[in-house]
Amino acid sequence: MRKWNVVALCLAFGFIASPIVTAQSNDDLRREVEQLKRDLKTVMNQNQRVLADNAELRATTEDSSLEERVNALAESLDYAAGTTVNSVANPVTLSGEFRARSGYSHNRNFNDDDDEGTYTDARFRVGMTFDFSRDVTAHFEMQANGLYNNGDTPASNGNLSDIDLYQGWILMRNLFGRKELSSKTGRQEIVLGNEFIFGDNDFFSGETFDATHWLWSSDNFDVHLIFAKLGAANDAAFSTRNHPYTPAGNGNRSGGFDDDEMYSLYFTLKSIENHTLDLFWVYMNGDNLGTAVGTQGNAITPGKAVYHTVGLSLRGMFGVAAGLDYALNFAYQFGDFDSATTANGLPEDVKGLALEAEVGITFNADNNFRVFLRFLWSEGRDGNDSGYIPLFMETHSNEGYRARYGLMDIIPVANVITLQGGLHFDPNADWTIGATVIWATTDEDVVIAGQNEDKLGWEIDLFAEYRYSAETTLGAGVGIFLPDDATPTIGGGVAGRDDDIAWLFYLQSRGLSADQARLM
Repeated sequence: MRKWNVVALCLAFGFIASPIVTAQSNDDLRREVEQLKRDLKTVMNQNQRVLADNAELRATTEDSSLEERVNALAESLDYAAGTTVNSVANPVTLSGEFRARSGYSHNRNFNDDDDEGTYTDARFRVGMTFDFSRDVTAHFEMQANGLYNNGDTPASNGNLSDIDLYQGWILMRNLFGRKELSSKTGRQEIVLGNEFIFGDNDFFSGETFDATHWLWSSDNFDVHLIFAKLGAANDAAFSTRNHPYTPAGNGNRSGGFDDDEMYSLYFTLKSIENHTLDLFWVYMNGDNLGTAVGTQGNAITPGKAVYHTVGLSLRGMFGVAAGLDYALNFAYQFGDFDSATTANGLPEDVKGLALEAEVGITFNADNNFRVFLRFLWSEGRDGNDSGYIPLFMETHSNEGYRARYGLMDIIPVANVITLQGGLHFDPNADWTIGATVIWATTDEDVVIAGQNEDKLGWEIDLFAEYRYSAETTLGAGVGIFLPDDATPTIGGGVAGRDDDIAWLFYLQSRGLSADQARLM
């Protein structure tokens, strides 16, 4: 390449210099030609050296010994041991929740002088969701829930060292080539409607079912078919009596084919604009349903029972102000208790009604200022009729129904009539502030010191939440309870004629990942 450059340079020089050469003397021309030769020789020598250097470099890079030296050097390096993670699922999603709540409670059990002090409890969940394909997803989730009590000494119920499987299920969509049909099998949360029948108890330790949940979902309606096995506290191990053989340590039970189960058919009509109608049937069949159903603070008569719950839920929105919303829930129960385990020793029917109605109006869409009224009637025991047995109602939630029936969880949802009013609003995008007032009485009188009593009392609740980030919320709540004679105590009794005010204050921090894997 350099040779051709030299030649081109010479030619160019010749064309330019030719007129001048003609006019010059022969001596001048000879001197210039000699100088040109010397310059050309210098350029040729430089070009030769460059070619020699290139050849040496080429020979060095083509030498196989260089590759061998590089490989030897790499092998001499002290590499750390590596880990390869292979997964047939893509993506794999991590999810979870942390919640720590510290509070101070005073006179919660009324007649007990020692019933006051501080507490801190917590809930921690960690889960992984595996998308094996567009139509197959699996999820498992571990949970620790309990009180702060100086580590794991001793490890017992209510201790944060007790880590359990909270959820573990597989979801299959597009079954039999139908995009409407899916099924979820395993331990799972079931949340339907406005949680009057099925809720997840998220303010406390959660609520899951070991179940198979089939769903047909179309544009106009959903149909849920649920089959769940239920556990009871009087078994030596969780649901051991459902094994086909009698397990060891199962008390005086003589067989393993004892049914503890729930079936449900839950229909949702979605074709009415701005309104939703649910129709439901729930069948309960169990040995010790007193420990398997009912919400916190609402123990029912334990014993073998077979009964049905049928009803409806209607909710929607009208275009009044920024939105006039309503919800109506109605349920009727019928069935039988085992005569050997009823409270009075006589044959007893499961029979009861429950009605919940709520109406609210949002005045301002910018700050979500809303006021509401809510009414609940849950029929109590009447003779040999059991009254209404609450199933898995959400009574107190982190969102939505923050104080559906009180922050203090004193007011029951069995044998009760309540009237509640409240409001909440967002003073800015990061804050929500709310307040409720609840009055409650029993549906059927309770006997105290030989006299019939029905007054449960009043509760006033205040709460505030600060959204620190998209995942983390800080909250606080104050509950004040004005008891009356029939106010229930923690031990299952009643307050009697104790008019001491009970109150509760708590602070809470809660973080929740964006995906909690409730996919149906």
